[in-house]
Amino acid sequence: MADNREHRPIVDASMTISKEFEKVCSISAKVDFVDGFENPVAWQKRHKGHSYQSDVLFDNLDMKAMILGQYNVENDRLPEFIKWKLFGYNIVICYEYIAKGKANKALEIIGEIENILKCIGSNDVFLRSIKIALNHITFSMKGYLLKLCSNKTMALEHFIMPNNMNNANKAGLFGIQTLFFYEYGLSCAQIAKDSALKALSLNKTEAEWYFLMAKVLTNWQRTCGNYFECSEQEITASEMAVKLGNKDHHKLHLIQIYNRMTKNMNININAKNKILEEALRLLIEVIDSTKDLLLLKSCLLSLSKIGQNKEFNNNITVILDQLIEALEHSDNGYVHGAIGNYYLHNKKDYIKANFHLKKAFDVKSFGSSIDFIFTFFKINPKTAPIEQMMMDLLKSFPHPVHQEKLLSQIISYLLLTKNDLKRALKYIPMLLSIKNVTCIYSIQTHRTKFSNYTIEVNLLDVLSEKLLIALRNTTLSTDDQIRVAELIKMLESYKLYVSNLMKNKEHIFGNKITDNTKTRTVSYSNDRVRKESWIDNNSKQVLNPVKNKDEGNWRTLKPDSTPKTTIFMRNNSTQLKKPWYGNQDNL
Repeated sequence: MADNREHRPIVDASMTISKEFEKVCSISAKVDFVDGFENPVAWQKRHKGHSYQSDVLFDNLDMKAMILGQYNVENDRLPEFIKWKLFGYNIVICYEYIAKGKANKALEIIGEIENILKCIGSNDVFLRSIKIALNHITFSMKGYLLKLCSNKTMALEHFIMPNNMNNANKAGLFGIQTLFFYEYGLSCAQIAKDSALKALSLNKTEAEWYFLMAKVLTNWQRTCGNYFECSEQEITASEMAVKLGNKDHHKLHLIQIYNRMTKNMNININAKNKILEEALRLLIEVIDSTKDLLLLKSCLLSLSKIGQNKEFNNNITVILDQLIEALEHSDNGYVHGAIGNYYLHNKKDYIKANFHLKKAFDVKSFGSSIDFIFTFFKINPKTAPIEQMMMDLLKSFPHPVHQEKLLSQIISYLLLTKNDLKRALKYIPMLLSIKNVTCIYSIQTHRTKFSNYTIEVNLLDVLSEKLLIALRNTTLSTDDQIRVAELIKMLESYKLYVSNLMKNKEHIFGNKITDNTKTRTVSYSNDRVRKESWIDNNSKQVLNPVKNKDEGNWRTLKPDSTPKTTIFMRNNSTQLKKPWYGNQDNL
């Protein structure tokens, strides 16, 4: 029941659950648990002009199952950041069930959320600091469902109303909104960013709100910008999260940002190596401080990427070998996926990569499943059954985003590697039936995989070119010519749909895919203007305290300049001199 007092008196033990529920029922006609409350139903009403992706339920159920499968322990033994993730996935799943009219399933999810709340322990400092906000969102949503179901047998717990919360919990309400809207991707990116800003404005000392802001900005840049460009806001927010919280998962996100920055930074090697040194320092901190297999898996993936920089050595191979030795005896398929990724991309040992990636393939890890098939291509590109194996994955991964990536790779393999349009014809209509916004962007920025070299292409342009050539091919059968003509019409209709979508969602797509360029390459440019048109002045005001005025802007250096220290480099004047031997006990 909604309670307007933050510090309510102890309830008389003689008061029964039925009496508690009678109190709720007595006001149920007046209280809808939406207006004046904070929960996903209220947020949806507040932002009703925004479209929601149809695949969010599937996606969050999938992510939740994957996390539970990787940890496979009771809630009270889960790390705090995993409890937080599961809370986020569950409120999305609960809302989606409500939206689909499945109130009973939504109530089951509420039960799971309540179990997470009960398992918040003394070591879960962050979750304890926003427990009042977590309770409000959970139990106000439960109240909405009880009223929706006319359920008169289930009690509703006390919870505090927003106006009576302290700033830490008010910030928590907005932080949870960020977590919620982040899962809805591009269409709700602006709402997620605004919510993170409000959380920061209420509590500038909470590391998690800076981390969420960085995640929102990273997702935006990765999806709609140049992947190897990092906005000042994104870097600064992530650095501040690490400085305030010193948490391993915050450090791993910052490491990813640093690695992205250096990808094509090939002129000023000194500047590039300075950033990689800082990323390596953070990685070693995480490796030495944790025994969590999944965090160590992330460390391995990040180390593998850093190790691909030939100009930067610094004993990375030794560290990688020791980390793999510590992980390879795990029976966790996702961990083996990371090991396989290392052998595939770093060592070019396709036999070992195939062995480890098969274990990830068996637990249905999507990215590792594609890499598993890719090892067959690298071992013998002429005889590898790429088409058939990718077709089999279509049955295992029904998610539209997965379907698009699989179909795009099949089509580009058949068109650009095998030069076999006839075999590609049956897949093209399947691809053009997908109208998910994220998928449309991916189709137009497609990176080929099953070829001797990787190129980035607008797959719609490739299809247009190949189909028009085929239409003039006199060797095609009449049936095939008819199919080609039909596909050209279908493609033109699809491109018209995409064009209209671009106009309606220009704030999402930006300018990157509105050009007519057929082939695109991604590069890092220190001189390029930052793509921050969607970041308003308020965000700069909130994040300004993070910036050290004496540091200079080492992130936008021109190729011939020398970087100054970052927040974390100041006390790290010496370079790592010896390999890591790690905290490998009881892994």
